[in-house]
Amino acid sequence: MLLRVGELQDYKILAKNGEIGHVEQLYFDDQTWAVKYIVVDIGNWLSGRKVLISPTAIIEANPRGKNIHTAFTREQIQDSPAAYTHKPVASQHPTDYSVYLGWPYYWGLTGLDTTGAYSSRESGGTDSESERSEDTAFKVENDPHLRSTKVVGRYHIMALDGEVGHVEDFMVDDQTWKIRYAVADTRNWWPGKKVLLATEWILFVSWAESNAYVSLQRDRIIDAPEFDPTQPLTRDYEIKLYAHYKQSPYWEQKGGGQKETHST
Repeated sequence: MLLRVGELQDYKILAKNGEIGHVEQLYFDDQTWAVKYIVVDIGNWLSGRKVLISPTAIIEANPRGKNIHTAFTREQIQDSPAAYTHKPVASQHPTDYSVYLGWPYYWGLTGLDTTGAYSSRESGGTDSESERSEDTAFKVENDPHLRSTKVVGRYHIMALDGEVGHVEDFMVDDQTWKIRYAVADTRNWWPGKKVLLATEWILFVSWAESNAYVSLQRDRIIDAPEFDPTQPLTRDYEIKLYAHYKQSPYWEQKGGGQKETHST
């Protein structure tokens, strides 16, 4: 089933021995659009802490109960890697991200130290050698294609001939944990509507410009079948969408995996 990521963020995480937190956002690869990590806020149990779990640990996503069943215990989830150990692209470049958010500083980071890692400066103090070493280690481990659904979910959409609204949400396959569509809102520029853009049509996303570039003409996007996010996504809608763009549906493409997505 294809689920809206915005709605998924309200889902509770159920461990083998009880509830532990909720989905905060998803981290995905901007080339394959595969979800790499689910960010789980376990603040209900450990104040303010966010950890990462792999989609392979998910047994089932339950839209009716708005929860996700995992194969882990609460203790195992608590011991999972903290979210800051794998930072998405925008968080790897705090100076640009602070400008994007309209903040004077982001996380108190003001510049680069001599190692090339971003450093913190408070009251004229300096980082310890261990902190600088830790920052450098994180910088090395960062994935240049790791993206945040919360951040990219605010990007402008750039068609081949100009801007055409913004990304509002995403549709993710709860079986393969691949993001299939971006939900595009065109109302910023025309008395428009919401439409779906298959992620295979997105050429690339730019954190520096806060843009997502698509290989489509603006008018073609505006004239696409309207998407109602309050209603389940049907295969009939998907067929009309691909027919509108004269594209082969992903379930008919080689390696597309017809069985991997089950729209309602």
